[in-house]
Amino acid sequence: MTCEKECNQGRDCDCPRTTDRATVIVVTLLLLAIVSMGFGVWKLLNGNAGQDCAVEVRFQDSTATYIGKTV
Repeated sequence: MTCEKECNQGRDCDCPRTTDRATVIVVTLLLLAIVSMGFGVWKLLNGNAGQDCAVEVRFQDSTATYIGKTV
């Protein structure tokens, strides 16, 4: 950001840079939030897909085990 004070011979004006810091912090937090949400959605869709599973069903006189993969 530009300094609004008048400076002699191009010296540093010691302008407050709080808006620059705030912008960097907000942008960093937004990027972290977007990355973490994207990872969460990816993990939700792909995290458990294709794992082996088995379901045992009991009937009156027998049992059956269904073996497959999660969706």
